[in-house]
Amino acid sequence: MTSATLLGALATAGVLGFTHAIEPDHVAGISSLAGEAGDSRLSAVVGACFSLGHVALVVVWLGVMAVLSGQGALPSGLDAVGTVGAALLLGGLGTLMAVGGLRTVVRTDEHSHGDVTHEHPHLHLPLPGVGGHGDGGHDHGGHDHGIAAYLKTGLLGALFTLSPPLSMIAFAGTLFPQYGLSAVSLAVVVYAVAITATMSAIGAGVGTAFGTARTLDARAYGAVRTVAGAAVVALAGGMLASTLPLA
Repeated sequence: MTSATLLGALATAGVLGFTHAIEPDHVAGISSLAGEAGDSRLSAVVGACFSLGHVALVVVWLGVMAVLSGQGALPSGLDAVGTVGAALLLGGLGTLMAVGGLRTVVRTDEHSHGDVTHEHPHLHLPLPGVGGHGDGGHDHGGHDHGIAAYLKTGLLGALFTLSPPLSMIAFAGTLFPQYGLSAVSLAVVVYAVAITATMSAIGAGVGTAFGTARTLDARAYGAVRTVAGAAVVALAGGMLASTLPLA
């Protein structure tokens, strides 16, 4: 393989990774998770963890197809099963996001100040350790930012790849006969880097937008989360409607 051919193959792999990362269900999934963080840095980490789980399953799919090469194809209904699974996940994440936003808007706490007891609204997020009167309503010490939380995000990202990544599988299939495993492996690395960089950027952008809304007004932040969650649920419904046969 000449240098020009190799660069062209790697560029193609990068474009495939970018376009894969910005598919609507992936953007919605990252947004529903990153919106809870409400911070560009943490949201970028959420996007990266999501992408790493996603890429891991892409590699598994490529390995499966390599083993099956010349022995048969994947079941025809597998892509539909993966789409339905992703839609159900999105529906659940969107619902949690919308409910969390509504709680932010309408929930009140009762507080006692000496002999006076009254109620007024406070910001409550559906995350461990978030809430209270600390740093703008955020108890940073209580955040669950440990390895387990990141692994859960990666697992969700992997579940969004239950459908085979057909474009990358086809591309790898065209590279392997002529250029061998080393070229395919390098292309997969570039593909993975492109997905991770793009999903991290999506997470950071969502976190910045939600963080800005949070600093402006707690109820506005809740309203934005509610609307965004409803949009994610609507997308999930559209995916199900386009995949499942009509009764």
